[in-house]
Amino acid sequence: MAGDEFRVEVKASAIDRNSAVAELVASAGERLSYGGEGDARADAAELTRRGESPVRIQAVAPQDDTDADAYLVAGSRTRASIPAAAPDDGWQFGVDASQYGALGEALLTAGDGTARPLALYVRHDLELDPETSLSIDVDESPQAVTKPGTPGRWQPDCALSVAVAGRTVARYRCEIKTGGGSLERSQRELIEYAARETPVIYARVDVSGLPREYEVSFEQFGETSRDTPTDAAQRSLEDWSDRSDE
Repeated sequence: MAGDEFRVEVKASAIDRNSAVAELVASAGERLSYGGEGDARADAAELTRRGESPVRIQAVAPQDDTDADAYLVAGSRTRASIPAAAPDDGWQFGVDASQYGALGEALLTAGDGTARPLALYVRHDLELDPETSLSIDVDESPQAVTKPGTPGRWQPDCALSVAVAGRTVARYRCEIKTGGGSLERSQRELIEYAARETPVIYARVDVSGLPREYEVSFEQFGETSRDTPTDAAQRSLEDWSDRSDE
């Protein structure tokens, strides 16, 4: 330990299971510094209180190749007991933050991909008429975005590659929030940075009307380039439009 600084490396298990940890990492990064081990353990207890699952401080093994003094990891999950009711009577379960967030993502990306909200937004952004043939490839595991000098990273929920008549004409990254979720300050900063290269669609999904309906509002960071194809072999939207009128 360097001086009085106690360095903690946040592990993926803590990020995945506890939304309070995920928010902390988004703003402060995956390496945390404390005045001592006691402060780190106190913070872990507070994160446990605020999040859905317990987290704890774990000592670094002697053979680990790291300069951290400890890890922040997910705590042991309580073994689930089988409910007393019969299965055909129905068992009730709570919805954690990751499941709730995944609900909005599923509504926007599941299905045939041509009549979903993201596809309709893309048509609006590219000013395509309903008869134009449109294909959207959805990458559900796009690369995370980092910014030099800024802690943390932004993990897009998905990325879209848009093709018209077989030619790629646009790409987007997407951030999807379910319910009343909003962007953290550092998350917005990273999204704005990412949008310099590829436009970002920020979609907020209101699921209060389910199972009958849901509502989506959109905000876009960055401008969509419809003049320059992604590579030299591709046509732009204007090229394709001119060709289709021949």
